[in-house]
Amino acid sequence: MLFNTTLLLETESSLFSADQFGGYASTFVFALINVAVAYIVIRLFIFKPIMKAIRNREEQIRQSVESADKSAEEAKENAEQSRQSIEDAKIEASGIIETAKENAEKQSEIIIGKAHDDASEIIARAESDAKRIKRVALEEMKDEISDLAVKISTKVLGDVISEEKLKEMSARYTDETLTEEVNKLG
Repeated sequence: MLFNTTLLLETESSLFSADQFGGYASTFVFALINVAVAYIVIRLFIFKPIMKAIRNREEQIRQSVESADKSAEEAKENAEQSRQSIEDAKIEASGIIETAKENAEKQSEIIIGKAHDDASEIIARAESDAKRIKRVALEEMKDEISDLAVKISTKVLGDVISEEKLKEMSARYTDETLTEEVNKLG
């Protein structure tokens, strides 16, 4: 039995026996090959496409950020231009209003001056017409008074004084009287 036990001992293997180590080594090599194949497969078919997608997404995000920055900058420039345009428009409107006021004042002065000139001309013409009418009225009145005085004198005095002498005296007296009256009125 002793022989059997040695055989049994020899057939029984321990965890650290040489044949176990051989099994471990072959398992290790197969595991190593599996890991290497898995690494290559993962790297080629999973990692590269994922990295490519990540890079593409990063590029899209970068472009979006750059586009947003450009848009923000353009918006700031447009806002500044709009603000400047509004300010310029306010200044221009103020200038236009000021010019319009000045023009209105000038036109007002011109209209008022013309109105004064027209009024002065009308007054001067009216005074001239009044003097002319007065002169004409005085001349007519003088002639009528002279004729009336001559008729009265002729009837009262008869033929004692000539008609021409009476007309001359009447005209002189009428002129003096009318001149005195005009001087009193004028």
